[in-house]
Amino acid sequence: MSKSLSVKVPDDLDARMRSAAGDNLSEWVVEAIEDRLEREMWAKSKEAEALLGIDVQWLDDERKAVERAQRAAR
Repeated sequence: MSKSLSVKVPDDLDARMRSAAGDNLSEWVVEAIEDRLEREMWAKSKEAEALLGIDVQWLDDERKAVERAQRAAR
């Protein structure tokens, strides 16, 4: 399923988009929107990790703890 979206853009932006998109402006715009959404979700996940205190050191400590538990279970 898909939805149609109509937007107004300035002439200069339209020209730049059409130049970049080539023959398929709709596909190019969809890909640009998806890219933006992925970047925003990534940024929000990093904010959440920071609030939870999850950083490289925490991840390393967790990995080591899992490895110790696995070795002890053998």
